[in-house]
Amino acid sequence: MKKKAKWIIIVLLVIVAVVGILLAINLTKKKSAMSYQEFKALTAEQQTEAFNRMTGPEIYKLVADSEENWPVTSYDLISPNNAKETIVLYHNNGDLHFNLAWPHYGGFVPDSIASIGDLTGKLDVSRDGGDGGHSMSYGKNADGSYPNDSQRSVPKTSAKVRTGTLDVDRYNAVAKIVTNGKDEKERLSELTGMGYESKIAERFISDQAAWLKRDEVCGPDNIDDGARAAGHTVDSRFGYYGITAPWVVGDLNLKGGSGQLETIFSWGTLCDSGLIFDMGIAEIH
Repeated sequence: MKKKAKWIIIVLLVIVAVVGILLAINLTKKKSAMSYQEFKALTAEQQTEAFNRMTGPEIYKLVADSEENWPVTSYDLISPNNAKETIVLYHNNGDLHFNLAWPHYGGFVPDSIASIGDLTGKLDVSRDGGDGGHSMSYGKNADGSYPNDSQRSVPKTSAKVRTGTLDVDRYNAVAKIVTNGKDEKERLSELTGMGYESKIAERFISDQAAWLKRDEVCGPDNIDDGARAAGHTVDSRFGYYGITAPWVVGDLNLKGGSGQLETIFSWGTLCDSGLIFDMGIAEIH
């Protein structure tokens, strides 16, 4: 009887120990879960250290609950399983923010990077995204369809893209004025002299100023860095064009290969100004 009681006590002690360990693990997890507000209250160095220690699910939740949640709300192939590899805390000249771990050099194949100023005529363009973006695909597939999201290296399963035709010659004429180094009043006068309303002329100038601060333009491993890595220089005043690089990370395997533009004006401004015309919607898979 005593022997049986002894074994009962041992089993109970083991159960208590296991429960204690599980509770400790649970408390550790709860303690390590950090809110976005707590995260942003940290110094830049502390943010970097905390972010690097997080698991994929923890990164996903932090970003999803934040004010900068677009990496998870806009792209359905970004998940807790791959967030550790696909989401980064990006450092751009002292500014820390969440971004996707896009391929370096603005997502371009380095050898393909060239200036939009070298192009002429009209281009079929399409964009999977909102008015504020500066990146878009150009051209169509051999069957007349627009590039799909794998060709664009965009982590989505399917989408409807916005389409149109870009007047490259007029775009370059506007870009040349906006970047000519004259004061703003003179540039506005030249743009309104081309027939643009004052509000559109002002948007041209403000868009280009904002574009110069974008991650892919002035951050680490930016588009110009890619051109230099390939051994050539590019006139960046007009923006860039080239070929989309593949994006293979985590469980993502996006093949790239579509034509890509990085314009100094946003998609919304290009459309509202008439530089992009014949707008429409196309479904891609």
